[in-house]
Amino acid sequence: MKRILLIAVFFVAQYGFAQAPINVANKNLPIPYEEVENRPMYPGGINEFIKFVGKNFQMPDVEGVSGVIKVSFVIETNGVVTDVKVLNDLGHGTGAEAKRVVLLSPKWTPGDQDGKAVRVTYTLPITIRNY
Repeated sequence: MKRILLIAVFFVAQYGFAQAPINVANKNLPIPYEEVENRPMYPGGINEFIKFVGKNFQMPDVEGVSGVIKVSFVIETNGVVTDVKVLNDLGHGTGAEAKRVVLLSPKWTPGDQDGKAVRVTYTLPITIRNY
């Protein structure tokens, strides 16, 4: 069985300085930005984040699972990853695994807007091919 994990880390955000809808569970927190002047940075850069996800993602033990898993998450003002949501799940535990791996992430350098650290929303597509 051939297993391939392709991580397409194109952090998807809408253009402009829009903000994401408020999350009822985090009602008292500021609404996270989708675009900021200075984006949050993973320690070592985006290439290191790609390696981190690839190293820690456990492929399902089921043949024929292929496609794109999409996960959104928030980088808080202190650099911690929170509010991880699976937007597209391929089944067989792939969404839960993607969420687990993103939550393992070490602290990021937070994003900022107008010189002030802000919460930033990211969307991570993870492409897998398992055949």
